[in-house]
Amino acid sequence: MGLWAILKREQPNYLEVLLNYKNAGQFGEYAVEYALKNGKLKGNKTILKNIYVPYKQGDSEVDLIMVHEKGIFVFESKNYKGWIFGEEKEYEWTRIIKGKKHHFRNPILQNETHIKVLAEFLRLPLECFVSYVVFSNRSVLKSVPNNSHQAVVLKCGKMLKSLRKRLRYKKPIFTRQQIEVISQKLQTECGETFEKKKEHIKYVQQLRKKYTCPECGNMLVKRTGKYGEFLGCKGYPNCTFTKDIEDTSQDDEI
Repeated sequence: MGLWAILKREQPNYLEVLLNYKNAGQFGEYAVEYALKNGKLKGNKTILKNIYVPYKQGDSEVDLIMVHEKGIFVFESKNYKGWIFGEEKEYEWTRIIKGKKHHFRNPILQNETHIKVLAEFLRLPLECFVSYVVFSNRSVLKSVPNNSHQAVVLKCGKMLKSLRKRLRYKKPIFTRQQIEVISQKLQTECGETFEKKKEHIKYVQQLRKKYTCPECGNMLVKRTGKYGEFLGCKGYPNCTFTKDIEDTSQDDEI
């Protein structure tokens, strides 16, 4: 944590960290929410967290949303440490810690799903949304895609500066009343409840089981062979398990 950011109340101080830390994932979301609420961003806005938007057979859990007069900013928090590598369209990204590789779902694609679901639910064009993938300050973004008009990847400590710059040049697209209507709809119909969280966990567990190799426990990934796409074990060539690919249009990690 930077001392100047703490003094400006843009990052939690050490006592706040101790009082609010439950686990790495939860704290990453807390740090982003803390910055958004205390960063003195100009303009009318509402900040929502843990929103469960209806999606196919389950729902899509969105970490944080800022409904702002200049757009809807959707945040995906990754409180990871280590070196981060990834391409824009790759299914998985890689982080390296002490020489060991760990793979995780491409957060750009993950947040892209969140935004598509939100756009459909709110009946708004995709152009109204901006994706922010926010990594921990302990990470090193060694090779990640360049930021675009609709998608940004950065560390938490640089998030507010990026937002201020974007908000400075964007034109308002929502009135205060529209912000209230959008926020109320999301809070009322998609706000976190015990049952929604329970159902979401169950749904994600089912998806993970579907893509787990029954022979060695590794993840099943899409591969392309002589006769088209199929699911193959990530442990190949040590494990040669395969199965026919099914409709995966609703199986993004949500």
